[in-house]
Amino acid sequence: MVITTAIVTSLLLNLTQKGLEKAFETGGEKISEGAMSWVKGLFYKNGEPKKALKELQDDPTNANKQEVAKGIIENSIEDDENNLKYFEELIKNLPKSENTISNSKNVVTGNISVGGNSIVGDGNTIN
Repeated sequence: MVITTAIVTSLLLNLTQKGLEKAFETGGEKISEGAMSWVKGLFYKNGEPKKALKELQDDPTNANKQEVAKGIIENSIEDDENNLKYFEELIKNLPKSENTISNSKNVVTGNISVGGNSIVGDGNTIN
């Protein structure tokens, strides 16, 4: 598995936003104790986020902070290949984001190209 900065950032932001216990609640299977202990050991001390996780939470778009977090995970996997299974388990159980539209009759999901006026929706008028 290729460990990308985007995957690591998504994982860690999920941790910081929801906390360790709720970060992987998907309504499906639970995260193993091994995976939970592994990520907890990497990014938490005495129940509090370590420096790398705190800094990423403060500035999630900072590429340097993302790379630091990625490096921590990569070093852990390099030290023990079993940790790759834990990482894959955590990624697999991250909540998936979905774009949904509700309570709408008129949904335009593509590009509109017209030669004149275009009215989308009910009751829209052109003055």
